[in-house]
Amino acid sequence: MKFIEKVEDVFDISGRGCVIVPGIPYSFEPAIGIGAKLEIRNPSGRIVQATLKGLEMINRGRPMKHAPFLVNRDVKKSDIEIGAELYLISYEAKK
Repeated sequence: MKFIEKVEDVFDISGRGCVIVPGIPYSFEPAIGIGAKLEIRNPSGRIVQATLKGLEMINRGRPMKHAPFLVNRDVKKSDIEIGAELYLISYEAKK
């Protein structure tokens, strides 16, 4: 498992699911994408398993160093606490 980032905010997009911010740093190695298995460790101790389903291009009016991302629909905004730690569990690059 590899630490990615701490959650600063979570948005619920109707019909799509949760977007986690700040997301994956552009400099994160290994490069990961759709299908990556993630673990979200909440400050309360609750652990949530998730799958990366999409990358979002959110423009906050300033250059970003991260790519906010969408997780599988069964993960709800209420499942993810601010300050939760994101970890990459596994990812196989598509060839």
